[in-house]
Amino acid sequence: MTGDPGVLSGAEGQGLQRGRVLSVMVAMGLVASGLVVQLIRVQFGPYAPVFDARARAGAGTRERVSPARGLIFDRDGVLLATNGTMYYLEVELRQLNDGSRREIASVLSKLLVLPMEDLYAQLTHDWTAKGQYRIRLTRDDPRLGRLPIRLEATAANVLREFLADPLAPDLSGLDLVPTSSRHYPNGTLAGHVLGIVNQEGEGFFGVEGYYDDWLSGKSIVVERTFIPPDARLEPDPPAGVNLVLTIDADIQNVAEIALSEAIEESEAESGQIIVMDPRNGEILAMAAWPTLDPNDYEPWLVQAEADDSAITPAVAAQYEPGSTFKILTMAAALSSGAVQPLDVFVDTGVIEVGGVPIRNWDYGAWGPQTMIGCMRYSLNVCLAYVASQKLGASSFYSYLTEFGIGQLTGVDLAGEVAGQLRTPRHPEWTESDLGTNAFGQGVSVTPIQLVTAAAAVANGGVMVQPHVVREVASPQGVYRPKPVVLGRPVTPEAAETLTQMLVESLEGETRRATVGGYRLAGKTGTAQIPGEKGYDPKWTIASFIGWGPIPDPHFIVLVRLDKPRSSPWGSVVAAPVFQEVVERLVVLLELPPTQGVPLASGG
Repeated sequence: MTGDPGVLSGAEGQGLQRGRVLSVMVAMGLVASGLVVQLIRVQFGPYAPVFDARARAGAGTRERVSPARGLIFDRDGVLLATNGTMYYLEVELRQLNDGSRREIASVLSKLLVLPMEDLYAQLTHDWTAKGQYRIRLTRDDPRLGRLPIRLEATAANVLREFLADPLAPDLSGLDLVPTSSRHYPNGTLAGHVLGIVNQEGEGFFGVEGYYDDWLSGKSIVVERTFIPPDARLEPDPPAGVNLVLTIDADIQNVAEIALSEAIEESEAESGQIIVMDPRNGEILAMAAWPTLDPNDYEPWLVQAEADDSAITPAVAAQYEPGSTFKILTMAAALSSGAVQPLDVFVDTGVIEVGGVPIRNWDYGAWGPQTMIGCMRYSLNVCLAYVASQKLGASSFYSYLTEFGIGQLTGVDLAGEVAGQLRTPRHPEWTESDLGTNAFGQGVSVTPIQLVTAAAAVANGGVMVQPHVVREVASPQGVYRPKPVVLGRPVTPEAAETLTQMLVESLEGETRRATVGGYRLAGKTGTAQIPGEKGYDPKWTIASFIGWGPIPDPHFIVLVRLDKPRSSPWGSVVAAPVFQEVVERLVVLLELPPTQGVPLASGG
């Protein structure tokens, strides 16, 4: 047979192919046999316990993972609270040497303006004797003790350049460890409303505290594997919800500026302004002085330890309201039918209730006065007469209870307190309390409690629960809470009658609170401050509460100034602040002027 010697016949080619397959199969069999032998040796050989321990160690770790905290917005979408990244400074002690210890202490001291001696002492301490091989650097705070050093992004970037530069000082062992942090882009704006989030991501005070569980979501425990073949996608923890507040950032800013200016002009110690919609309980603004920047909350923690109400004074700072409380006394008297607006009371300048003489704020006798005059001139004697001789203890305290005095409003801010109201059932109650409570003495309220009660008069006798969250947005959808009616403490007729009385009272009592073109109702308050030895003769709490426009109020505003120096009177220092806020408020809310009211503003 002749042919090309480089070409194999068919039979020869098939034989060669079978030989190759057989060789591969033999090789695979040998490998498989080796693996079987190795597995048997690992499982049952003398080193089986060692391999088992290593396998367990390399399997992974259990780690708790938390979702990003929910965002907070104002009613128009202005971002009030978001999340950022901060960095802890940690040191791997086994990588340190004498030179790097000194270099790390020197660089951090210059970069962060911290004592080099303190940093060097932390780096040279014998931590390994305590079983610690990695430490987190701290700094000393004179008020709060030792706190972890945390860097913002700018400082962290500078430090990263040092770590990456081979010609830079030796910082071996130093590490930047990122951690989530809460950030408030508007600084102090609504700081007291928002509250704070600590370094562990826990919310306290205000919205952050009240809705902490909702905002933080639900953490989960996951298994972090070390072996690449076992790597897999880890599940995401259930996210926290986003909150849309009832707060209007523009109105909040107006309130905070007005309060700041009032504090400066009156030289008051502190103060609050609350703006609320009486129709649905939505809080449009809640300002407090001194201001709180939740980005730098640590100094406030010291104050909070001494005074629980420091961070949330609008819901936790109790005070005796003084004459603003006369709104509730007169509302009760009108609703019960005990008095009518034109009923006349002859004021002799003093009345005795429970054996205790009660006098007017100016110690004067005002003679014959209608109930309108009693409110206009804020006569203590007249209101004590109404409570003690026209209403009586049972009816008077029943109405105050219906107004929610001495009870929580349920506002969605952490730290609310109930105030104090002694009724005839209280062991320390005396008959004289009936007279003094009538004009706001001997009874304690919070600003949110008083504005909620007065809002019932503004809202035709219907008292609505105050709230600061307008909308809750979660992966499951959007939830919008409905207004909650707390009660109907007075009749619609009584509420309308009292509102008209307070319109006349406002225009006659003080022109400092009127706004040109708008009909408003309101009442001043000047309260003494109780102490261990009775009422302080030097200091007062000056306040004003008012609502409008009449006849369809869209807002109620409470102004409170603590211990003003320029004047003790609410009509002098608090009423003009109300006027200033309302002049801007009617523009921001686009409220048309009241028909028939002159456009010239009061003086």
